[in-house]
Amino acid sequence: MNMAVLKPEEHERMVMESVRFAKEEAKRRQQAPVQIKAEEIRAQFETNSHLYLVDPRLGFNHRTFRFWINRIPAGEEEGMGWKTLGHRHTVEAVLHVLQGTGHSIVDGARYDWAPGDFISVPMFSWHRHVNTGDEDFIYLAATTGPLSLSLGLAVYEDERYPDYWVFGHKSESAMKSLIPGADDSTRVRTAEEASREPLSPTDAYYRQHLLFSGGEEKRRRQSRVLVKGAQVDFEKTAMGRVRYVIDPRTGFLMRVLGTLLAEISPGKRSGAHRHMYEEVNYVLSGRGYSLIEDRRYDWAAGDVLCIPVFGWHQHFNTGEEPARLLVHHNRPLMENLGFMHVEQGEEAEEESL
Repeated sequence: MNMAVLKPEEHERMVMESVRFAKEEAKRRQQAPVQIKAEEIRAQFETNSHLYLVDPRLGFNHRTFRFWINRIPAGEEEGMGWKTLGHRHTVEAVLHVLQGTGHSIVDGARYDWAPGDFISVPMFSWHRHVNTGDEDFIYLAATTGPLSLSLGLAVYEDERYPDYWVFGHKSESAMKSLIPGADDSTRVRTAEEASREPLSPTDAYYRQHLLFSGGEEKRRRQSRVLVKGAQVDFEKTAMGRVRYVIDPRTGFLMRVLGTLLAEISPGKRSGAHRHMYEEVNYVLSGRGYSLIEDRRYDWAAGDVLCIPVFGWHQHFNTGEEPARLLVHHNRPLMENLGFMHVEQGEEAEEESL
């Protein structure tokens, strides 16, 4: 294929696309949906066991992760055909159990869960979820599929569809590895590189590249997987009562996603802030309203709020019980890229813990 031949004005148009992007993106953020009401979710969830809530394909301006809800009937496995492996993907995933009891098999290990628990699935690990209770297993999930798709690196291998596997059929080690593309020959070369002395300082730097994936696989297998909801407590911050749940700072290997819980006492408010990362809130309990870029959104349990990037937001509890918010965000990614920035406004009004 020959190099494209463009006219000068076409090159100028491409330059100006970059120049105009920031202002045009700000407009897209203003025009994107912010709230999904619980009654809308319930109406669609009655006839759909898997329901995307926040996704760039649905008009939302969030680019790196999606948020969805899923149901597994009593006594069944997710997918209804998974018996041994389940599936794996080049996507980070965090699940929050709303209803049901059962267990997940993640990279060969069993994790029992109940309502309120969190499951963090390490990248590219085989996993499946089994409902062993007498009621539907319902969970919320945040997954980084949009980012992997945009990078051209999305791989989903499912035991029901081996014809679509990219790596799993190559060798036994490729089947077990948490690194896409790793197989027996890769492991041999990695072992050889680890055993020899570097040829030069530059070669020592290059060897770090060769050895990174092996170290990353080890880090994934050492990462925490389960958080029991009953063990989550809150601490006072400028934003109110908060607990980081799934986060690089709490023992999880998360490169993109983070998850926290926030609680607001009756009649109180959270702090106000804005930040250079995406955020989705799900109201687990309580009722109140939020001010998002000076616009009021009234909410109750089951509602979803999609916070615009760098948009000021603050939450108010107008009910008689504590309001609890499940918060997913991509702050770890922004930290890794060097884009992370947070500004604090009014501090929270809260009762003492």
